[in-house]
Amino acid sequence: MLKKVLKWTGIVLGCVLLLLGCFYGYIYFNTESRLNKVYEVTAKPVIITNDSASIARGKHLAQIRGCAGCHMPDFAGGYALADESTPIGVLYGPNITSGKGGISYTDADWIKALRHGIGKDNKPLWFMPSEEFYLLSNQDIGDIISYAKSRPPVDKEWPKKELKPLGRVLTHFGEFPLIPAEKIDHNASFADSVQKGITPEYGKYLALTCTGCHAPTFKGGPPHGPGQPEIPDISATGHLGKWSEPQFAATMRTGKTPEGKALSDAMPWKMFTYSDDELKAVYSYLHDLK
Repeated sequence: MLKKVLKWTGIVLGCVLLLLGCFYGYIYFNTESRLNKVYEVTAKPVIITNDSASIARGKHLAQIRGCAGCHMPDFAGGYALADESTPIGVLYGPNITSGKGGISYTDADWIKALRHGIGKDNKPLWFMPSEEFYLLSNQDIGDIISYAKSRPPVDKEWPKKELKPLGRVLTHFGEFPLIPAEKIDHNASFADSVQKGITPEYGKYLALTCTGCHAPTFKGGPPHGPGQPEIPDISATGHLGKWSEPQFAATMRTGKTPEGKALSDAMPWKMFTYSDDELKAVYSYLHDLK
């Protein structure tokens, strides 16, 4: 009797392992296909100059759009979205200067990276938050590129990116936002410029940066990486809905909420250089967003 039980237990376990293996094989080839998809995209040109005014505007835009969060202030990369110790994979913010380990981009390559989330080979860039950038005005995109191109070359190389089995499973089920290129309307049209002001409309435009972590609804969601907290709701239904405008501004300036809670290190508030009027605009949008 015991031999029969052990035999059937072995058969059942073998079948389960076989099914799991087949399922993971499907996930592997599915994610490989998505990661190696070649996008036929023609980058719509924007005006890119190297004058000091454009570079200064680009620097401010790069700061408030969170570029230094992954690429660091010197644009040489290094932020570990997932390091060698994680079960998800290995993914460091890349060096986007022209130094050793960096990139050699044409203007069209820069536009495709920012607006379409694809690299020089027309394949998806991993974790590049282009869904936050692609609706920026032509002027803003041009100024960001002007600033990025002005950065001095830095020689830094980072470990080769790698997606481990857990990372593939999470990507397959949409729990790890690895391929933003899939979320973008690659045929969209763009405004040449935007009207600035302390208005919800301009606040919505500025808050595009927040959607990469806090979701397009601004309702937050699960953490993006090991050891990170749940991403909070920053709409009117979250804590922000109870804050005054000065309290919101103080939170963004000090990293401490009105409730006395320190913001997570995953929130790059120290890198943001919003002006007072920009913070007022963002607040005017988020505070009334249901």
